[in-house]
Amino acid sequence: MKIQDLKELQLDGIKEAANIGGGHAATALSQMLDKEVDVKVPEVEIFPIEKTPELLKMENNIVVAALTRFFGDATGRNLMIMKDLDAKDLVNILLDREIREDTEIDEMGFSSLKEVANILCSSYLSAISEFLGLLLLPSVPAIVRDDSRAIILSTYLEFSRKEKLAFCVKSIFHFKNLERELQAYLLLIPDTESLDNILKAMGLL
Repeated sequence: MKIQDLKELQLDGIKEAANIGGGHAATALSQMLDKEVDVKVPEVEIFPIEKTPELLKMENNIVVAALTRFFGDATGRNLMIMKDLDAKDLVNILLDREIREDTEIDEMGFSSLKEVANILCSSYLSAISEFLGLLLLPSVPAIVRDDSRAIILSTYLEFSRKEKLAFCVKSIFHFKNLERELQAYLLLIPDTESLDNILKAMGLL
């Protein structure tokens, strides 16, 4: 059975695990910021990685992305993507700055976003690892700001020519005293040779 044939039950299980990971991430962020933070996971999807900009409505958009690798019983990559405005607002919150649309992300801002990406990816991987019964360990994230298609293409080219699919975990951040919610998308992209381990853990092989 292929990964795109995942049944709703398995996706619901991944979503529940991701919600647990979101709760852990919210706790860690609240402690780091000394502010009330809530992280929700409204949906989990699976789709071809090259379709990401189109499906996430990020075509021709500048985005901020953090890439981590994961190792252990399965290997692959995590890609956390945020729209540029959401990333800028998050930096303002993290550094306790005034919320302004013309804010530029400086070195300190990128460093703070890497810390958020590290917390988010580690929290989700830990929860999903427990759900799958697999050991998954993240690397330190690398962060970049660029056109969405350029980022996805550079990630996609690291894989083989075979179609690559990604688990997409949508995350919504609620910060107290911020009128709008911020969104981030975490793509879990297993290496081709690791798919069997993940599918077996889900009882699909």
